[in-house]
Amino acid sequence: MGPDQEQWARDLEQLRPVLVLLARQNVNPRLWKDVDPSGVVQETLLEAARSQNQFEGRENSSPEGWVRRILLNNLYDALRKVHRDKRDVDREVSLAGAILESSGRLERQLFGGDPSPSERAMAKEETLALANALAELEPSQRDVVELYHLQGRSLSETSTLVGKSESAVAALLHRGLKRLRELLQQR
Repeated sequence: MGPDQEQWARDLEQLRPVLVLLARQNVNPRLWKDVDPSGVVQETLLEAARSQNQFEGRENSSPEGWVRRILLNNLYDALRKVHRDKRDVDREVSLAGAILESSGRLERQLFGGDPSPSERAMAKEETLALANALAELEPSQRDVVELYHLQGRSLSETSTLVGKSESAVAALLHRGLKRLRELLQQR
């Protein structure tokens, strides 16, 4: 592997936490056993690593945007496999729209309104820090924090999705947010 390929691999690996967060936000938690968001991200990063020469020919395109498009396609494929026999057109939601919505939700949570270029750069760093900190939480804490705060689900709905009582979810939220604050302050 040459120096350019090694740098490309490092650059892709830095995107992993944000990609996992996006994938988790856009796959229904009930499907996490059928569509593993981390697995889809791993597949995406391998595909991007193998396809570096395809990216290098694109003008005015960021690697992050290009890799997100690969992730989108891989999520579509994974969800199609799960729903192949269970497709209900009335219940189908645009995954592309959902990914854009979740990205916008993260940006709105970091700052309000339309961001300036410097605010976008800061938000990108903050989003990466948040994604890294979320990855360090215990899985049950991460799940409830993401469902309740990032997806905006109610306590009742969150408890149903994770299969725990509302009081257990509230305790997980409390401990998860406390740990998340600690992790973010350390950065």
